[in-house]
Amino acid sequence: MRKILLITTMVMTCLVTVIISCKKDTPQSATLVKDSFFTIENATFITGALPTASTGTAPSISAISGNGQVLEGGSNPITITTDATIKEVIVGVQGKTGYYKVPASALKSGSLSYMVYLLFSSSFVTDNFIILIAIVDNTGLISAYESIPVTRITAGTGKLQVNVSWDQPNDIDLHLIEPNLYEVYWDTIPSKNGGTLDVDSNPDCFLDNINSENITYSGTATVEKGKYIVRIALFSSCDVTNLTHYIVTARMDGSLITPTTGVNPYYGSVTADQAWIDGNGPQEGVTVMEFNIAATKSASAGNQKMLQFSYPRKVNLVKKEAAAYR
Repeated sequence: MRKILLITTMVMTCLVTVIISCKKDTPQSATLVKDSFFTIENATFITGALPTASTGTAPSISAISGNGQVLEGGSNPITITTDATIKEVIVGVQGKTGYYKVPASALKSGSLSYMVYLLFSSSFVTDNFIILIAIVDNTGLISAYESIPVTRITAGTGKLQVNVSWDQPNDIDLHLIEPNLYEVYWDTIPSKNGGTLDVDSNPDCFLDNINSENITYSGTATVEKGKYIVRIALFSSCDVTNLTHYIVTARMDGSLITPTTGVNPYYGSVTADQAWIDGNGPQEGVTVMEFNIAATKSASAGNQKMLQFSYPRKVNLVKKEAAAYR
């Protein structure tokens, strides 16, 4: 009897050991930053907790800025100012797993500043979160983390989505010319194919500080085959004198499209004296990207949610002035 009990006890002990071992070996469910929030071009993603900031002679970030509101499928240009010589930038999300290491050589930089461009997933769902950023110097010392609180703005992603995001409180316009030459932008109604501008930020300098415009084709829209042209215009500087950095992305079913002209994402900048107000919608701004859509229609319905914001109607200043002399 004792032998039977001993064998039974040994078997139960082994089972418990195996179960505990399996639990230890099974990775816990985690929200990876690269899957659920954003990606960064030319960066390395590290799965794990953010490294601890160094003490003593660690470098420091003197200033940091970025948009506090981001769109699904949009982007966020972040400026980091420091007088330190840096090796890389660390970017993560508070309470989430994984982070990016962006080499300094891959960053857009000025004399004392570095630009990091975050490309947000078209399906990220977290309403409020905090971006954490640190810099690493050439000796490997890590600065204290700086934070940017962010709110998600719901926008149409759909089958086809074209987005521009920028970093200053001014009025940049997004234009998309369809293969039939109809142009979707602030002064037109939705196209017969269903293309619509569902986010028009800072119109006529009525600042909402979303700093993003979005054109979308919902799951019931028609994505016509042929060539699409993306144009960007600085409608008004809104008294901003700083350089304005912007990012343009075009996505089909949530994935970046390979353009025929230009690059995707497209990174650009404008100055206050580059305000384009010429009264000709199809001629306004500059072409930043062209891409082709094949005859095969998208099978994905995409995100059909639309912003319901009521924006003041933008006034074409050239047309208004011309009318005054009639």
